[in-house]
Amino acid sequence: MSIPKFLFVFFACIFIGGFVAEHSVVMAQDAPVSNSDKIFEEPDIIPIYPGGTSEMHRFIANTLKYPEDARERKAQGLVVYTFVVEKDGTLSNFNIIHRADPLLNEEALRILQAMPPWRPARHKGEIVRSETYVPMYFRLNQNAVASGKPVQPARNYSKTKPEIIENNTIYTIVDKMPQYTYGESGLSAFIARNIRYPREARQEGIEGRILCSFIVASDGSISNIEVVDGPDKALNEEAIRVLGLMPKWIPGENNGEKVHVKCLLPIDFVIDEDPIPPLTSNE
Repeated sequence: MSIPKFLFVFFACIFIGGFVAEHSVVMAQDAPVSNSDKIFEEPDIIPIYPGGTSEMHRFIANTLKYPEDARERKAQGLVVYTFVVEKDGTLSNFNIIHRADPLLNEEALRILQAMPPWRPARHKGEIVRSETYVPMYFRLNQNAVASGKPVQPARNYSKTKPEIIENNTIYTIVDKMPQYTYGESGLSAFIARNIRYPREARQEGIEGRILCSFIVASDGSISNIEVVDGPDKALNEEAIRVLGLMPKWIPGENNGEKVHVKCLLPIDFVIDEDPIPPLTSNE
């Protein structure tokens, strides 16, 4: 089973985010362009916004125009688009996988389409097409022109604690992001060790990526686990079950204080063996 690197939603200064991927980045100089049109989901070197994450933060903050009608209706929420970074760095094939208010969906797409060309991905020493995604969390700031209400749940939850959302500021980018106690490799090992592929899904050959979100509280506890996007109910429920087993994380910090942080984690369900024959009436 492939456990990809995890992504964190973030707030820019006006409360809209993009993504941060915990990958090691190696600059490739004068890499040849691949002749293949294959789209890679996990290339050796991921595509990068020019100038890195901080520059993307700045671009989003400067480009965002919170729709007036959405602001008046206090509309907010998470919008997630996938897209392809082409070999020349331009972005294409935009596909929304998690929706909020229609005006917010349109604004997120407008921001992505306005982005300059990215540094394309590399795979086996060649420049290739690759797919990635940027979650944008629109939240209205009560103390600013854009102000709004707490986030409403989108799909399934486990370990739900509404009071955390209602009574606390939930950050999505902080000075020091939350970390799994035993590091990224430890997180991958934990998920791989605890995942139980649902029998019916395996029999039917159902695979896919489950995109989950959860809150790491200031004490490191995990709560409000949500399936943002998933192809199958059984896989969704298994992803939630496993994340609910996670021990406390090292909490995030902002300005030297431990805070609550919302994180995103994709989990890939991949069948690496022949499907199990379905049960018969004689069994």
